[in-house]
Amino acid sequence: MKKFIITSLIILFFYSAYFDLKVGTLPTSAKNEIEVQVANSIPADEVAYKEIQVQPGETVLTILERIHNGSIPVSIEKAVSEFERLNPDTSAHSIHANKTYRFPFFN
Repeated sequence: MKKFIITSLIILFFYSAYFDLKVGTLPTSAKNEIEVQVANSIPADEVAYKEIQVQPGETVLTILERIHNGSIPVSIEKAVSEFERLNPDTSAHSIHANKTYRFPFFN
């Protein structure tokens, strides 16, 4: 009986680790549709952006990587400066969950 309980606990541990890595345990059903605010012709000094509501646990970098489907095509410093330019009075290091911000979209 002791071996059965230990074996069951080990299996439960590995299953929970697999589930956490594969699916995750944070709720993701609250993801909003990404709305693109892109004009047909964008002036050279302006950057296209997407308005996104930040979910708990997200950072500027993770959202930028999500909207660019991987790594961002510019340096992190440029991405942060464009974010702060699009969102005056907001620091890229102190964004708040459930608030909507403009995130730069680089082609």
